[in-house]
Amino acid sequence: MRTGIQAGEQVQVRKVKWPLPDATEPRSVSEWDARVLGTDQFGTWLFCGEGEIHRGSNGESWVVPSDGVQLLPDSGWWAAWWWRTDRWISVDICTPPALGESGWSYVDLELDLARLADGTVLLVDEDEFEQTVVECRISADVVAEARAAAADLQIRLADVAVPVVAAGWEWIDRA
Repeated sequence: MRTGIQAGEQVQVRKVKWPLPDATEPRSVSEWDARVLGTDQFGTWLFCGEGEIHRGSNGESWVVPSDGVQLLPDSGWWAAWWWRTDRWISVDICTPPALGESGWSYVDLELDLARLADGTVLLVDEDEFEQTVVECRISADVVAEARAAAADLQIRLADVAVPVVAAGWEWIDRA
């Protein structure tokens, strides 16, 4: 278990967007509370139950439509959700998730993947990613890391036998 967190503990997760060129801070997007399930060789696993609330920085909130477990990997430019209803996986390509004093945070880079229940893997929001790269002047190094993460995960998610894919389903079945 990573230092400072325990299974069963509630933690806050904060997802932000890349800062605009004249800003010093990332743009806040959403925050939620999650229960720590535990850690394994892939990272830290969190749980949000159906009906829980995610809070938007614009004052809006939305209800989690399904039980989900989120993996915040020990290393990697992504964060993923395994959703119980419809048995699908969603992935944010993002800066490596970091655990700080106030909880977990990461910068969403707009590029996403989805693994549908039938095994289809989709790379989505490429246009939003390209727009963000231009508008926010994201460096070539960050763009390369994001694209590499997306390409790697697109292959890995296609195979249900890949250990991290199977681990997510095991964590949600135990949650």
